[in-house]
Amino acid sequence: MSKVKRTILAVSIAIILALFVGYGIDTFYPNPEYTDFCDENPIFIETVEQCTASGGQWEEYRGPKPVDGISGWCNVQFECEAAFNQANEVYNKNVFIVTLFIGLLAVLLGGIVLKLESVSSGIMSGGALIIIYGTIRYWGDMAKYFRFAILGVVLAILIWIGYKKFKK
Repeated sequence: MSKVKRTILAVSIAIILALFVGYGIDTFYPNPEYTDFCDENPIFIETVEQCTASGGQWEEYRGPKPVDGISGWCNVQFECEAAFNQANEVYNKNVFIVTLFIGLLAVLLGGIVLKLESVSSGIMSGGALIIIYGTIRYWGDMAKYFRFAILGVVLAILIWIGYKKFKK
């Protein structure tokens, strides 16, 4: 097989593996939906008094004020939004854990077990893409030290596989 074909096969395996895992997670562990927590059609209130009377939270506009003179907007769904954000954070953390495990497993499988270069390269690259996907989903909610630790561990594993697989 030519080098170009091996490269195309490796890239194809990497992309399809990452999509397969991503869609598998979405199929069997769906993302929380905003409409499960909050009404899709919020009530529009234009004054601070009406907002607080309805149990809402007034949010001042940042930056230039609108032409109509209204200084902000009423967030009557701040409690349900907080519940949605909490559920979404838990979901993203769980997806991160699953993708980290699957991605590392794929990297180890491709780096150590599989011998056919184009397939092992594709599996390793797909594993890396899976880890990146899960990390991006949870990155904003992850503690700074945890970010550093995770990146360090994954980097160490990749370097170890590099020495194990490619030393001659």
